[in-house]
Amino acid sequence: MAGNGTIGSLRVQLGLDSAQFEQGLKKSQGSLSNFARNASVAGVAVGAALAGAAVAMGAAVKGVIDHADELVKTAAKVGVAVDELSRLGYAADLSGVSMEGLSSALKKLGVNMAAVASGDGGKAGKAFEALGIAVNKADGSLKSSSEVMTEVAGKFGGMEDGAGKTALAMALFGKSGADLIPMLNAGADGLRELMAEADALGITIDQNTAAAAEAFNDNLSRLQAAGQGVATQIAAGLL
Repeated sequence: MAGNGTIGSLRVQLGLDSAQFEQGLKKSQGSLSNFARNASVAGVAVGAALAGAAVAMGAAVKGVIDHADELVKTAAKVGVAVDELSRLGYAADLSGVSMEGLSSALKKLGVNMAAVASGDGGKAGKAFEALGIAVNKADGSLKSSSEVMTEVAGKFGGMEDGAGKTALAMALFGKSGADLIPMLNAGADGLRELMAEADALGITIDQNTAAAAEAFNDNLSRLQAAGQGVATQIAAGLL
C-alpha cells in the first residue's frame, strides 16, 4: 500500500528503526520539556519584573498627579503662584518643613502683608519695620509672598538665632514661623539656589501641569461617582 511504502521510505531515509526513533523522540521531548520549563521560569521572572516596574512607575506618576492637584488648590488658598509654591516646597522639605506648615506660614504672611499695606499692621507691621522690609513695590503694588519671604531670609541669614528671631518669625508667619527658621537661615541667595535646584531637577510643577492634574483627578472622581450611581440603581432594583 502506498501509505506503508511512504512510511518505509521515510524510515530508511532517516536511518532510524522504531526503537531508535522512540529513543530520539523521548530525548527530544525531555529537552523540549526542560526548555519550556526554563523558559517559563525566566518568563515569569521577567514578566514579574516588568509588571513590578510598571506598577511602581504607575504609582509614582499618580503620586505626582495627586501632588500637583493638591498644589494648585493650596496655591489658590495662600495666594502664591503654583510654580513658586512648588519651588518653595522643595526648599522647605530639605529644611524639614512640611507643605502644610509652609502653606500655613505663607497664608499668614499674605494676611499680614495686606494688613500692613492697609495701615493696620500690628505686630507684623513692627516686625517688617524692624527688618527694614517694605510690603509694597516701588509702584505701590503689593509684593508676592514668595518675594517677601526671600527678603526675610536675606535678613535672617545674618542674624543670630534666639528669642528675638523666633518672635519676628512668628509675628510674620504665625505659629509655623519658628519651624521656618532653618530654611530662612539659608539667606536670600541660599533660598534662591534651592528654588533653582528644584528647576534643575525637573520637579517644579507649573500652572498648566497642576491644572491638568486637577482636571484629571476631577474626571476620575466623576467616573467613580458614575460607577457608584450604577451600583446604587442596581441595589435599589434588588431591594
